[in-house]
Amino acid sequence: MKEKRCQEGRIAMRDRKEMETLEEFRFRTQSFNQNSLPLEGMETNPGLLKKVNQEGNFLEYRGNTVVFVLPREIKEKISVFQEKLYSLCREILAEPLEADTFHLTLHDLASGPPSGSLEHRIRETRFGAAKKTAGLSREGETIRLRSTFLFNMVNTSMVLGFEPEEEESCQRLMRYYEAFQETVRLSYPLTPHVTVAYFRPGRISGEQIGRLQEAVDFVKAREQLKLELTGAMLEYQEFSDMNHYWRGCR
Repeated sequence: MKEKRCQEGRIAMRDRKEMETLEEFRFRTQSFNQNSLPLEGMETNPGLLKKVNQEGNFLEYRGNTVVFVLPREIKEKISVFQEKLYSLCREILAEPLEADTFHLTLHDLASGPPSGSLEHRIRETRFGAAKKTAGLSREGETIRLRSTFLFNMVNTSMVLGFEPEEEESCQRLMRYYEAFQETVRLSYPLTPHVTVAYFRPGRISGEQIGRLQEAVDFVKAREQLKLELTGAMLEYQEFSDMNHYWRGCR
């Protein structure tokens, strides 16, 4: 029994050591969040066509996810950034996201165009993810985040990035993320963000990139947004397209 406890302790210590530190997080995210717009223009990600059609309308795209629900005042401030983005670049953006859908994703689970196999994956992950969400919702520790930059997320969308304010918040956030890795293991690390707008599929010219950069600079000049997250703000959600999310079982 003593040997088993020692082994479990070594595993726990190893897992804690492998979690990304705040310094590592900043080094990773600063490598792309300040230079995400290629001056010569770009093609949108081919995978975007699963979510948005050529006219910029959202397509059926089913899935489930775990998110932090945002306070209304934060949603209102992000809406200001969204309005600026659309005033400059409407023709290259999909239909606007409703402010009520703004959320900070903790961990994606299953998603894709509707299919029987996808519904099976959603059912497989629903109970485990909802149970973990319920457990974490009872934790009262605060995770303090602040906004960083508006940036291009893999040629799919414009998002507002967030980073932990201090090491303790970083470790709590990464611990939450790792909890859901046990349900669905993602191949990429957590980059906290709120999606502000999706692109319309197609080519974005250098001139249009310049206008996107104007929106980026507008956000950069504004005061950083501060977020204080707790487990009670965590929610298991399902969706039918990028504008329709609802709270799942908990």
